[in-house]
Amino acid sequence: MTLKEHIDDIRSGLQKGIYIGEAAVSQGIVLRLLGALDWPTYNTQVVTPEYGVEGTRVDFALCHPPSKPRVFIEAKQVGNIKGAEEQLFGYDSRVRVPIAVLTDGREWQFFHPTGEGTWAERKVCELDFITGESVENAERLNRYLNYESICTGGTVEAIKADYEEVVQQRQVATRLPEAWGKLVEEADELLLEVVAEKTENLCGYKPTDEQVLGFLKSLERKIGSDRKASSPLSVQQDPTSPISTAEKTTWVPVQHQKARASPRRFIVIMPDNVRIEGPTGQETFAEALLKLIEMLGEEQVIRADERASCISTTPLRPGVQPRVYGRYFISTNHGTSAKKRLLEKLASRLGVQLQVEIVDKS
Repeated sequence: MTLKEHIDDIRSGLQKGIYIGEAAVSQGIVLRLLGALDWPTYNTQVVTPEYGVEGTRVDFALCHPPSKPRVFIEAKQVGNIKGAEEQLFGYDSRVRVPIAVLTDGREWQFFHPTGEGTWAERKVCELDFITGESVENAERLNRYLNYESICTGGTVEAIKADYEEVVQQRQVATRLPEAWGKLVEEADELLLEVVAEKTENLCGYKPTDEQVLGFLKSLERKIGSDRKASSPLSVQQDPTSPISTAEKTTWVPVQHQKARASPRRFIVIMPDNVRIEGPTGQETFAEALLKLIEMLGEEQVIRADERASCISTTPLRPGVQPRVYGRYFISTNHGTSAKKRLLEKLASRLGVQLQVEIVDKS
């Protein structure tokens, strides 16, 4: 059986409730998966159950070389994982390991204990065998617990890299409100363009820079007021999103004479002069991405697009509302200029000669 097939079978068992108690989770799930990840589970110097740590015991220590722990795994009864992190980190405070795992068979939490901060800040990844995708779960388990990779040091490097990315994302999240405020204060040209283009896409009219800036400043004032307000009408802001709010923002625009926008069409010219021109910019954008996959293969295009998250075989990151084209999720919620930049950047990464034209409709 493949690792994914093991996970699918375990999911079925979890749904039927066959894993009763910690022992069932340890033997029926943890040891089973370690075997699928090529660990010699029969060798108790490599996969050590009830590993002693200064008067207490951790359920499993995965060792390399033999008897030298590299991974601690603490197994709990299904549904009983909450609050067990301190117990897991108590072991690590006595014997330092680069990877610590907490699981109840359904949920899997991976930590990098040698990092900085609280245990929550050192959590690198969390999986759910029932609600998560089996393929992704298998990839993560293999990334962090593959025996050969532990032996070569690849797993330790992988979790270090992933931990550093988590730290970076956290730092970015704390500075996003400041960045947003500076963009509005400085009347950033690109920000004004993106908002104006989206407005144009919705109503066919392009607002002036003054209108857009007036709206953004009023939005800043509204958010600031909501943060200070103690009335029931105030809403809690998502710390990772400077403009997230659960209520509609009230805004009375400054009166400007609307100039009819000159609608534009979006054309992509692929290699060999293949011309893509859909009925809308969204369709053209999607067709161009699908054409790149047809030319170069799914894996290469999606890997090159990973950071932009324009196209994927799975639902995109939270906050992105994709359209579905066959088996692909494509984010088309970009202005015309942004679509042009994204396609050109992706083509450059792929080494493809691509021409994107934005022209007025005739």
